[in-house]
Amino acid sequence: MIATPSPKQTSKSLDLKQLFIHQLNRVNCTKGYLVRNLPLLIEIASFKTMKLAIQEDLDDVKKQQIRIDEMYGLLGSKPSDEGCDVIKSVIEEAFNLNNNSGKSTIINDMDIILYMQLIENIELSSFRMLKMIAQFMGNEEVTQMVTECFDENVDNDKLFTLISEEYLAKKTDDSK
Repeated sequence: MIATPSPKQTSKSLDLKQLFIHQLNRVNCTKGYLVRNLPLLIEIASFKTMKLAIQEDLDDVKKQQIRIDEMYGLLGSKPSDEGCDVIKSVIEEAFNLNNNSGKSTIINDMDIILYMQLIENIELSSFRMLKMIAQFMGNEEVTQMVTECFDENVDNDKLFTLISEEYLAKKTDDSK
């Protein structure tokens, strides 16, 4: 005999799926924005190691977009831009790409590092939430994909911290 889920269980599952997709849409918007704008940051950055780190982050973002597309497929859903205005505003403010003229190189480079870490932390929080929701949904495949995205963001956040330390050490040595 096959157990039929109660209407309450079905409603709860649908609510979790809807919540997951809503949050996934926000992450998806963020990833699309990063793919379009990270190449500009690579051009603006003056420190070679930072350029390489931003490129590495861009490569990870592209891999994450593929996983996100797979998650949409597994959940029988399609991406939506609904609810993306807030995250776009935060990221646009963080990048503030049109406002880098007249700044010293060190201020410009440190701004880029700061903003990259800010974005990494927004993404970490988003993936942490998605991971929790996916676990409650009981979808192991989606949980695994979210975990992989989360782990990449943790690594990138650490990378930008190390680069900021290296950059500041170099600038301090250069001024002696």
